Amino acid sequence: MSATLIALALFGCSDDGTACRRLDAPAETFQSQAACSGQLDEALATDVALRADAPTVYAQCMPSTQLSALGTGEIDLTRVHQVQFAQK
Repeated sequence: MSATLIALALFGCSDDGTACRRLDAPAETFQSQAACSGQLDEALATDVALRADAPTVYAQCMPSTQLSALGTGEIDLTRVHQVQFAQK
């Protein structure tokens, strides 16, 4: 049985999180949700997050397979697996 990797990705969104695009930054991967969640604040302090051309930037931890399935188009983060919002 292989462990599920958890990915931390950054999204530039509308204020309510319904219109989001993934920011151009590599997703970090972690062995657990707790390890990923511990890096949310640091992710929001990166140049990519701080320079994003979006009203709100969200850092989100999710299974890496789910992140891959989201693709690169516009998404509604409020409909994605219990979003833990961490705003810039």
